[in-house]
Order: sequence, then C-alpha cells, then structure tokens
Amino acid sequence: MKNDKNSSPLRAIALVGTIGAEMAVSVIAGYWIGAKLDQWLQTSPWLMLVGVMVGLAAGIYGITLLIKQFFGD
Repeated sequence: MKNDKNSSPLRAIALVGTIGAEMAVSVIAGYWIGAKLDQWLQTSPWLMLVGVMVGLAAGIYGITLLIKQFFGD
C-alpha cells in the first residue's frame, strides 16, 4: 500500500469541510455586502445579485487554489 500524505481520510474530510465553508462564507459575504450597498444606494436588488455572483466566483477561485494546494500542483 502506498504511503501518500494525501490519502489520509481525515485530510480528505478536512478538505471537503473547508470547501463547503469557503463557498458558504464567500456567497454570504457577497450577499451581505450587496444588500448593504443596495440599502445605501437604493438599487435593490441589483447590487445584492452582483454581490452573490462575485461571492460565488470568489468561492470557486478559492476552492481551485485549495484543491491545487491539496494535490500539490
């Protein structure tokens, strides 16, 4: 059996948990910032939608960096 540091079940569970947290925090932060800007500029719901999309893109970008680091690329 190959002794690979990336094959640990606990490490894989931590990766999955981090991916979920990263996506959730990014989207929620985008939503919150967009909603606050909508309140301030009275542009509801447009900046909230933009914030969610930016948060989603930031989450995906962060996840790709995390996976690259995990697999050592």
